[in-house]
Amino acid sequence: MTFFLIAALVYFSMHLLVWARVGVQLGIGWRPWLLGLAAALALTLTPFLAYQIPVDWPQPLVRTLWWLVFVWMGLAFYLFWLQFLSYILEIIVGLLPKSQTAWFPRGKLQFHAVLILGFMIVGYGLYAATKWEVPQIRIQTPLVAEDTRIVLISDTHFGVMTRQAWVERLVAFIQNLEPDLVLLAGDQINDHPEWLEPKAAVMANLDPPLGVFGVLGNHESYVGIHPTWTFHDQAGITLLRNETLILRHSGIQLIGIDDPTWGRMEPQFIIQHLENLAPELSPEHFQILLTHRPWAWEEKAVPLGIHLMVAGHTHGGQIYPFHWFVRLQHKYIAGHFQQDQSHLFVTTGAGTWGPPMRVRAKPEVVIIDLIREEG
Repeated sequence: MTFFLIAALVYFSMHLLVWARVGVQLGIGWRPWLLGLAAALALTLTPFLAYQIPVDWPQPLVRTLWWLVFVWMGLAFYLFWLQFLSYILEIIVGLLPKSQTAWFPRGKLQFHAVLILGFMIVGYGLYAATKWEVPQIRIQTPLVAEDTRIVLISDTHFGVMTRQAWVERLVAFIQNLEPDLVLLAGDQINDHPEWLEPKAAVMANLDPPLGVFGVLGNHESYVGIHPTWTFHDQAGITLLRNETLILRHSGIQLIGIDDPTWGRMEPQFIIQHLENLAPELSPEHFQILLTHRPWAWEEKAVPLGIHLMVAGHTHGGQIYPFHWFVRLQHKYIAGHFQQDQSHLFVTTGAGTWGPPMRVRAKPEVVIIDLIREEG
């Protein structure tokens, strides 16, 4: 409850600043401004109200409402930053002689400039969210039986906002990469599990030789374990829950650990499970640790000699400059890292959460090629 109260307060504060600036820029009187303030309060509540829509409402209507709510959230985010920047610039410009600041837009012109920039950024973000990048890393090891291609995805956030065509395109995209093994690093589902069966059926078309494996993210905990199991079973995804698994005749051992939301919300949750599983780790196999959050790599995975850890959750920040806040909680927010013989890859994820857009944090489908090295 505390989280939602803080989130609502922050979201309302964003609307308040934007509307305060609009009032100044357009010279709106107090009475209409107060009416607008009430509208800002109503807009603040829309993300929370969206989750209260009854499941028996028509799915196309619910999808449309969710898109309106969360596209507005993205637009409000950028209007906030643009209006905040315009206010700071206005202060700075006010310190200069008027003869040097004629170029600076004021009043209605400033309002229109902010609005146009906001729509341009959101339009770009909506487009960028549909274009997957394909980062690729190669790891040489004598432990695998043969060259093995792994495709890693994370944070698909399947829900009412997910178009069926998007899922079909994602599966076709992965299949074209010809993986031997597909790994999903959590947050496969986001909301409305009762509407996900068609999407699960498409995911079931993934049939790499070594299988499709995943772990639970924090959003699966919000949906509930029973709908989560149903979706993954329908999708042909084997969930690894705080356990290890040796893939026969491959030279690979998988280690899968739940997101800490399923236990204690701290890195120690992952560390403790790794300590419990340590006796099962096989030095004769290439070990891959699959988690949702990029926690405990330095603290435990590296000391245990785990060869590769893969994770998601951060979205790479998803919408700039939100990555500043993500870095407060995560040292590694995206990319490939290495210490000694241990590798970490944190993917920005294939989907989105909240605003269906990406700005300076493109979605991705990751290729990890394990190259057999003799000796």
